[in-house]
Amino acid sequence: MKPKESSATRLDDYIMALLPWAHGHQRKAISDFVAAIVDQQTANQAELARSFGNQEAAVKRLSRLLHNPRLSPKALAEAVLQQAISQLPRTGKLRLAIDWTIEGNHHLLVVSLVTGARAVPIYWRASAASLLKGRLRRYEMAVIKRVIKVCKQRLRGRRLLVTADRGFADVELAQRFEESGVAYIIRVKSSAKIYWQGEWRQRQSVGFQGKARQRNLGRVWYCESKPERLFVSLSRARNRAGKWAVWYLLSNRWHRAQQASAEYARRFGCEQGFRDVKWELGFSEARIAAVAAWSGMFALFAIALLVVVVLGMKLLVGGSESALALWRRVASRRQRGWDLSLVSAMVSLLKMDNRLFEHLSTRTKFILDTTL
Repeated sequence: MKPKESSATRLDDYIMALLPWAHGHQRKAISDFVAAIVDQQTANQAELARSFGNQEAAVKRLSRLLHNPRLSPKALAEAVLQQAISQLPRTGKLRLAIDWTIEGNHHLLVVSLVTGARAVPIYWRASAASLLKGRLRRYEMAVIKRVIKVCKQRLRGRRLLVTADRGFADVELAQRFEESGVAYIIRVKSSAKIYWQGEWRQRQSVGFQGKARQRNLGRVWYCESKPERLFVSLSRARNRAGKWAVWYLLSNRWHRAQQASAEYARRFGCEQGFRDVKWELGFSEARIAAVAAWSGMFALFAIALLVVVVLGMKLLVGGSESALALWRRVASRRQRGWDLSLVSAMVSLLKMDNRLFEHLSTRTKFILDTTL
C-alpha cells in the first residue's frame, strides 16, 4: 500500500478535524504516515518509508515532521485529547487510567480512555529521566490537572472515574481530585498507614476476616504525616502463579470492596493499550534519542491507534451481519470467542483493504463498555 496514492479521503478529513490549525502539508504528512504505520506496523523509519515510492525522500519527510517546532508533542497530545472527548457518548461512566511507561531513558506519562478490556492513550507527556528528579509529582499534577479541566469543560455530570497504581497514592493528588469533583480509586502500598482502632497502623496489619476475600474498612484516616479521611477497602485473589495477591484500595467515594476491586481491575486496560501501541503497531522499534522527536513519533502512533479503534467501533462492534462478515475474514469461527482483539482485527482488515478508511468519521462514538 502506498499512502500517497491510496490514503482515503476520510482519513485526510479526520486528520483535518483533529489538527485544524496545522498547515495542509503537515496534515497530509501525518495522514500518510498514520496509514504507513497501520500498513507496516513499525516505528523503524526505514521500514515505514517502504510504504512510499521514494524511500529516501520519505525518511527525510518523516524526520522533518518529527522535528517541526510547529507540531510540538504537547500540541499533538492536546489535539488527540480534544478529539477523543468529542467522540464520547453523552451518557455512561467515563473511566480514565493513569500510568507511566518507560523506554530506555525516555519516560512517558499516559492518560488512557478505558474501552472495555482495553484502553486508548488520549493524553501524554514525555520526559528524560534526568529531568524528572525532584519534579515527578509536579509533573504528574500538571498532566492530571489539564485532562480534568478539558473533561469538565466538555462533559456534564459526575461521569468521571480515575484509577491509578501505587505510585500515585498521594494525599495532594487525592485532594486535587476531590476539589475537582472527580471520583478515583487508587491502589496503595501495604506499608501505607491508616488510623485503625485507636492507633496508626500499616495497612498490611489489618487483615481479612476469616476466609473472606474482601473487606470494607469504611472511611478512615489515611497517611499519618498528612491525614486525610478516605474510604478504604481490601481485596484478594490468586494471581497467575497461584499465590494470593492483595489490593489495598482507597477512594473518595463509597464502594463495596468487590465493586472497588472490579473498577480498579479495569485500569489494566491501559497496559493492553501500551501493548497495542508498542507491539501491535510497532512503536517499541522507535530508536530516537531526542525526547521531543520520540514523543512526536508516539503522537503518530496514538493517532493511528485512535483511528483504528474508531473504525473498529464503527465496523466490528454491534454484532451486525456486516460486522460478523468482517470478523470472519480475519478470525477463526470458534463459537466461544475470537482469536483477535479489536485492534489487531481492524489492522489486519485495513492491510487487506485500505478502502475501509472510507468509514472513518468524527461522528462515530466510543462504546465504552464493549467486550469481544
